[in-house]
Amino acid sequence: MTEATDVMAATDAMDAMEAAGMAKATGTWGAAGTTGTPATAITMAKALNAALRDALQADERVLVFGEDVGRLGGVFRITDGLTDTFGERRCFDTPVAEAGIVGLAVGLTMAGFRPVVEMQFDAFAYPAFEQIASHVAKLRNRTRGALALPMVIRVPYGGGIGGVEHHSDSSEAYYAHTAGLKVVTPATVADAYSLLREAIDDPDPVVFLEPKRHYWSKEEVELPLRTEPFGTAAVRRPGTDATLVTYGPSVAVALKAAREAAAEGLDVEVLDLRTLVPFDDHTLTASVRRTGRCLVLHEAQGFAGVGAEIAARVQERCFEALRAPVLRVTGLDIPYPPPLLESAHLPDMGRVLAGLRRLVPSGGPVTRRPIPVPAPDGRSETAHGTVRIFRLPDLGEGLTEAEVLEWKVAVGDHLTHDQTVAEVETAKSVLDLPSPFAGTVTALHCRAGESVEVGAPLMSVTERGPEAGSGAVLTGYGTGRARGGLVHTPKPSEAPRTDDGETDERPVTRVPLDAAAGKFLTTQRDVPAVTIWADADATGLLAAREAQGVGLLPLLAKACLVGLAAFPELNARVDSGSSEIVRLPRVHLGFAAQTDHGLAVPVVRDADGMPFDELAAELRRLTALARTGTLPAEHRTGGTFTLNNYGPLDVDGATPLLNHPQTAMLGVGRLLDRPWAVEGRVEVRKILHLSLTFDHRVCDGGTAAGFLRHVVDGITRLNT
Repeated sequence: MTEATDVMAATDAMDAMEAAGMAKATGTWGAAGTTGTPATAITMAKALNAALRDALQADERVLVFGEDVGRLGGVFRITDGLTDTFGERRCFDTPVAEAGIVGLAVGLTMAGFRPVVEMQFDAFAYPAFEQIASHVAKLRNRTRGALALPMVIRVPYGGGIGGVEHHSDSSEAYYAHTAGLKVVTPATVADAYSLLREAIDDPDPVVFLEPKRHYWSKEEVELPLRTEPFGTAAVRRPGTDATLVTYGPSVAVALKAAREAAAEGLDVEVLDLRTLVPFDDHTLTASVRRTGRCLVLHEAQGFAGVGAEIAARVQERCFEALRAPVLRVTGLDIPYPPPLLESAHLPDMGRVLAGLRRLVPSGGPVTRRPIPVPAPDGRSETAHGTVRIFRLPDLGEGLTEAEVLEWKVAVGDHLTHDQTVAEVETAKSVLDLPSPFAGTVTALHCRAGESVEVGAPLMSVTERGPEAGSGAVLTGYGTGRARGGLVHTPKPSEAPRTDDGETDERPVTRVPLDAAAGKFLTTQRDVPAVTIWADADATGLLAAREAQGVGLLPLLAKACLVGLAAFPELNARVDSGSSEIVRLPRVHLGFAAQTDHGLAVPVVRDADGMPFDELAAELRRLTALARTGTLPAEHRTGGTFTLNNYGPLDVDGATPLLNHPQTAMLGVGRLLDRPWAVEGRVEVRKILHLSLTFDHRVCDGGTAAGFLRHVVDGITRLNT
């Protein structure tokens, strides 16, 4: 019945493992626990044994059975001594028949018992999967809740012990995908005890995944204890720069990587999910919204793994807060390799650090790698070649800064001319930046999510020899060697000729399209935008400005917010992938602010929930920050509706391109003296020209006109 060779190999391997300590945990389970051990350093295996022992003693309905769990005490000795204490009717061996073990547990549960069964190794559970998926997971629903199924399936899982095929699988995704099961995986000694006790007490079937490589890790605990309940994730290490989400055997790897990252100046928060079903969306969302970045770590294969679900949930719930794409570090998409190769398969600290560096390329906010002091032309010489510094170019339209959304390269990568190195977002659009240099990336001078001023260093590239420029440029920089613009040496066929027929070899200057041109073209092509206009008598608006001592902007913003409350269809975005309109619950109001350095578009977050005085104060605060160049990152992006003021440009109106993914923008022109009919007579009044540009996919013309009319009426009513 035993697999002696496998058992001894696994046991010997784990005996040699280094104990990984976690934070001390104390507490009580209540009357159910009777172990009563003083605080001492015990292993996870001993904590699991204590949980089973306490449960058997507390409830005579609890049974423990499986292959070799009786006299042998299990291949990992988790059930050691239980048969001696409680007898063979409470803890007993079964034949090597996993489907039969689970089927027997189902029958015993229906008879009123609370069985705890062990699958000797992770992949040994696969023959029982039909029972688990077809019956264990479905009986409560099949009986419309009349029949509970309080049973626990213990599964030692994961790699790291040098086990062969079928002894090191990470099978959590199968169970998490099977509705009707709860899926639990502890990472600490304290959780191993507490979560197993909770699983045995739970009225639903629980798949309890035990990270077997940590059976001999130690932690100082006092038993019995109770940690947080199912569905509660734990922040194992707080941080501010990135959230590292993991569970089970990978938590220790994550903590080690976070400590190493701290030496590079990167403050990483480590989130241990503890239970995959139920899933703690709240803690995950709160953490990612704080840090703005998310890396998911697990041992299982990446394709269709639990990490993919986590990444999808973060994307759906935290899209506006993300400063970089959600990344995953997982096992390889292969069957589990032989023992000598498992270290290449399992995610280790190095792979996690590499993922974190992709999220935050240059480390944390304090530490910065030193860069060579460049020559006046942006070059410095090293033994390895010429170091060139690529600076954020002038992106046109008076824009003074951009936010680096994602780095497409890392230190050590070899670049070719015009290769895209970063994706940046300005107040107008999202752009890809091509490299003006070819060579090796030797430094990244800012992180993803960081805002950079025009002219500030983005990255350093070491060139190994003289190379000609490529000719593809953005406004303000070029790949040619001349400064101040792109120099293009014409081919003989295109070079101008002098009056005597000789070819004029003087270079011609070509002005490339602005880098935003492609984005503008895509927006114009893909978004069916329509603009409608209306004029409003601004007499009351101006009177209200004087009476309340505020500018026009807060009054116009309030009129917009009132209009959006009446016509929420315009506070939306279009999910083209799923052909859905996503109506947004809160209004994050973007507004145009003219500064000495050009246009800025600050975003008032949750503007719809602000009283008027608070809204006016926030508009003033953000305008001041924009004009001093200190606008925080969270107020530069994420707007859901924009109020655009053309008045300072001394124009009456415009038909702007929408700021994707927003679907509407209200434009306000300059104030003009115009004849206006007032109660049957003509007077000269201050008239304000308003325009609404909207995505016709989110609403029809009647809704758009209703919103614009609502805004106009709101402005006009200020006159009464």
